[in-house]
Parts: sequence; C-alpha cells; structure tokens
Amino acid sequence: MIEPTEMQPLAGRVALVTGGAQGIGAAVAARLAADGAHVFIGDIRAPAEGATASVGERPVFLPLDVTSEADWGAAMERVARDCGRLDILVNNAGIYGPASLQDETAAGFRRLFEINQFAIFWGMKSAVPLMTLGGSIINLSSIGGMVGYKGTFGYAGTKWAVRGLTRSAARELAPLKIRVNTVCPGVIDTPMFYENDPSLLNQFLETIPLGALGKPTDIASAVAFLASENACYITGSDILVDGGMLA
Repeated sequence: MIEPTEMQPLAGRVALVTGGAQGIGAAVAARLAADGAHVFIGDIRAPAEGATASVGERPVFLPLDVTSEADWGAAMERVARDCGRLDILVNNAGIYGPASLQDETAAGFRRLFEINQFAIFWGMKSAVPLMTLGGSIINLSSIGGMVGYKGTFGYAGTKWAVRGLTRSAARELAPLKIRVNTVCPGVIDTPMFYENDPSLLNQFLETIPLGALGKPTDIASAVAFLASENACYITGSDILVDGGMLA
C-alpha cells in the first residue's frame, strides 16, 4: 500500500461511494479522489460529464442498484478484480419522499425501506469480505434520524434505523479493524431539499444558527475525515453536519 501523505491522506486506499452520480455522493467521490483514493461510484445512473472532476484519479463508474443483491455481488467482484480489496465504503444512496403517517402508503414506505435501510445492510454485508486490511464504513443518516419531524414519517424511520445498524455493526466489526460511523446532514442545498413544501423552505432556513444551507462539500469533508487515519479511534459515532440545527 502507498503510504498516505499530508496532502493526500487517502493515498493508496480503495473506496466505493453509492449514489455517487450527483449531489452529496458526487461531492464525496470527488473529495475522496482528491485525497488520493481510487474511487468507484456505484449508482443506477452514470455521472454527468464533469460531475466527478477532481484533483485525483477520475472515479470509476459501476452500475449498481443498491437494493439488488446481484448488483452488489457484481460490484464487489469488479472491485476485487481491479484492486484486490476495499478500504472505504460510503453508503450514501438514498431517497426522501416526505409524507405524514396518515398520508404514507405501503408502497412508499416499502421503497424508502428498500433504498435507505435495506441497502445499507447489503452494502456492509457485501463489503466486509473485501476489507481484509480493516477499513472504514460511513453510512449517511440525517438529522431526521435524530429528532422527530412532522411530515417525514417513513424517511425518518429509515434514517433512525441507519444509526442502529451502524452502531451494531461497529461493535461486530471492531475485531476486524473496520470502523463504522454515520454522517447526519442537516439541510443541504441539493434537489432533495426542494422536495419539501415550498411554504416550509424559509422555516427550515430560520432554524439554522449558521444562517445558510449546507453544501454537498460540507458533507464530503466529514466523510473524508471519517475515512482517514485521523479518525482511527472513532467508531459507532454520529457526526452531525447541520449548521447547529440540533445544538
């Protein structure tokens, strides 16, 4: 393995970022590549041209439906064939779909579960056999997985579950030197934010002590920290990136 440097703390590492074709995932993939990692992007769509431009090596796209066991198997086979191991897994893929308890449907709730929660299980289960030198798994939760919000019943339920899966996995995988943590974004300037009722957008902004929406790069910075040796003694933790919303 190439020894990491101060300028490229992830040099020689191999990373897979799900949902990395756009938004937060694209920012994470670009940051990990800039920090020296060999990055694979797993997504159901290919990144737009230039979406993952970075200082480092351009990330490799892998077709990946995160709800598909077969797709996870194929993705891990490709990583193993190209690199022989995996050091960093970022389970970023997710959907929003705001709805109250009374308005949520069985189909809507099931889709949220499959993508936001079940896929985290498949991702971790699939990645562990390739993390032969230890590693870091970062699961994306949300501030909606830490406090109750009206109108996000199914989404919040899956994001709370992500934190539970993370903590259980952190204990189980510690003997293998695999750290497992969550990053919990607040209100981030991505298309997902604008799925909310337009009348609520200003209300959300008013609850942010720092006074502005977060950027995808803010989340990428937290992920890069957890992936690095600077976080070598951190596992089973939630990192809030919310501009002080839950302070």
